[in-house]
Amino acid sequence: MTQLQLSGAALAAAVGVYGVLAALWLVRDRSDRAAAASLGHLDIDPYHAVATAGEAHDADGHAAAVLLLEGRLTIDAEGRLSVTDGGDAGTGIGHPVTSALLDAVRRHGPVTLRGLRLNPELRAARGDFLREQDARVPRWSGRRNDGLGTAACATALALSFFYPVQRVFLGKEAPAGAGDLLFGLFLVVITGLMLAVPLVWLALRFWPDRRDPFRAHCAGLPHPEPEALDEERRGRLRTSLIHTEPWEREDTTWVDSGGAF
Repeated sequence: MTQLQLSGAALAAAVGVYGVLAALWLVRDRSDRAAAASLGHLDIDPYHAVATAGEAHDADGHAAAVLLLEGRLTIDAEGRLSVTDGGDAGTGIGHPVTSALLDAVRRHGPVTLRGLRLNPELRAARGDFLREQDARVPRWSGRRNDGLGTAACATALALSFFYPVQRVFLGKEAPAGAGDLLFGLFLVVITGLMLAVPLVWLALRFWPDRRDPFRAHCAGLPHPEPEALDEERRGRLRTSLIHTEPWEREDTTWVDSGGAF
């Protein structure tokens, strides 16, 4: 087989792989759409729905709204949450995310939701709850893991390095000594990376992501607790989610933040 024929065979193999991946993508998409038709009969925890529709820490905002409605928390104009005098009553009872948030505010408050976003205890409780809820919907728990997309990128990467290997090691003048071998490996790595950057970018850019009907369904579910808050507390809750400390603001100079004084 000539070098040109070998190159054509490699390209044809890559095209064949993409054809198989495309067929599998269509089959999976059709199966996902069929399974999504039964989502209306599934009882989804509102905290799970909020975290699925957005980010995991969005469940904290839902929990804060519930605690505000119950009178266990208060929130000031800067979005800082504090436990009320009767807020400790019933701690540990109820939803695990709500209980974890109440405990975190009691230990660190007054504090914003953004300030609690990386709190290890709250993250651990939230993560355990979400994993437990995902286990109840096994078909959708791994929906963000797209093996077909990974295979599409891997195919582009393999094709990128095949041609340098073919040119250096499968040609008529293959490396003979150790020095030539090392130099050949260097050329393969450099040339392969130069080809991989555009080819993998094309795979990432044009390969369709897996559709997520479960996330779309969760985004469409009603969340009555936050809506039950008055406009002022809803605004303060939004402020709490995006609150920035004075030292984080770009317009604050070293002297404005206190400097060395």
